[in-house]
Amino acid sequence: MAETATLGVFAGMLVAGTAMGIPLAAILAAGLALFLTYGMRRGVRLPELLRAGALSMRSVASMLALFVVAGALAAAWRASGTIAAIVSWSSSLIQPSAAVLAAFLLCCLMSLLMGTAFGTAATMGVICMAVSHAMGANELATGGAVLAGCYFGDRCSPLSGSAVLVSKLTGTSIYDNVRRMLRTGLVPFLVACVAYLAMGLQAKGGANAAGVAAALADKFSLSWLAILPAVLVVALSLAHVNVLVAMAASLGMACAVCVGVQGVPPAELPQLLVFGYHVADPAVAPLIDGGGVVSMTNVTLVVGISSTYAGIFKKTGLLDGAVGLVTGFSRKSTPFIGVLATSVASCMVACNQTLAIMLTDPLCRRTESNGSALALDLENSVVIVSPLVPWSISNVAVLSSVGAPALSIVAATFCYLLPLWTLAISVWQRRRPEFPDSRPAQLLGLTPADDVRRIPAAA
Repeated sequence: MAETATLGVFAGMLVAGTAMGIPLAAILAAGLALFLTYGMRRGVRLPELLRAGALSMRSVASMLALFVVAGALAAAWRASGTIAAIVSWSSSLIQPSAAVLAAFLLCCLMSLLMGTAFGTAATMGVICMAVSHAMGANELATGGAVLAGCYFGDRCSPLSGSAVLVSKLTGTSIYDNVRRMLRTGLVPFLVACVAYLAMGLQAKGGANAAGVAAALADKFSLSWLAILPAVLVVALSLAHVNVLVAMAASLGMACAVCVGVQGVPPAELPQLLVFGYHVADPAVAPLIDGGGVVSMTNVTLVVGISSTYAGIFKKTGLLDGAVGLVTGFSRKSTPFIGVLATSVASCMVACNQTLAIMLTDPLCRRTESNGSALALDLENSVVIVSPLVPWSISNVAVLSSVGAPALSIVAATFCYLLPLWTLAISVWQRRRPEFPDSRPAQLLGLTPADDVRRIPAAA
């Protein structure tokens, strides 16, 4: 079948290209050419395909703007001493052994407040990686904790774009969905906390932190004014201000602190915001250097190119034939297994969370008895699986923003535990359909109190 062959070729390109170190943007550009070729062979004219892709790209315009602001904000927070002040003060408050767990919890909280993984990574994630570096904690473990924490709230915050999208696609209440998500995520969250605490025990100790704090104090003015940009982001997030507006306001505050407190010449600000902040001191550079709009170029290209796929897929009907396969597979196993398998494939092909959700929903709509069940399964699969795909923008954007190693993906414990826990629940319900609606079962997420799923026997 041409559809299967085309998707198989694309998946092979992604895997092989990633293994060979080819830039993701180049791989996706080749994929775009592949899908355009497929569409033309199906009889769709090239202008129509390009128009469909362009319309699809418009849906991520706000995300592209967010990347620009995030890059500038990362540089401004470095130059304003915001990160330096928080790192210096945190070194005396947080034990090195708790640094990884603290990174996970802080990013969970921030993502709940902001409702976006990218915004959380550009703010709290950057801080957590800096603190981790200063304390000698394992950067791979911290990167995984930050990645998981960013998607904890991206999944279940009422402000989350993915949560809103899922509720709209399934015709459900976002607040009912959030309540179910918090309940089913309780056990994976607690287990992840234990895992991150264990990872933190590998920290080298506080000597490195003390030395870095002293070096930062020599380079920056670490008064309370330096943390105002970070405080402003938290305050605006609590007030449910749009994340882009909150980050832009923090950027303005950081620029003011750069000039008024740190003594950065105003004429140097444009170059600093575009190309990032750099210092000559080798003791401080590994911790502070980075940021800038240019640092987000690759991420912007990846999102821009991959966002065209949704329109092309819809125009060519590339995925239409997969609906029957998914339905049949789900009936032989469980609905969630069908959604999970589909979400993995969608995330690998889509390369971003939004498109993966939009691909998985129609493919799996026949597998669930009602919209609430499908909404919960989408949130526990495609939304949280997307950052686990190495070439997905959900992964690349977060790890690039915070400067974490690409292998941090292996330490994103919560992102693995949640689908596995839901998978175990689905198998249990298949084997024990008469399982009582007990309070312990409800707390564990086995039977959502207001939406008990009755899974039919396999056909």
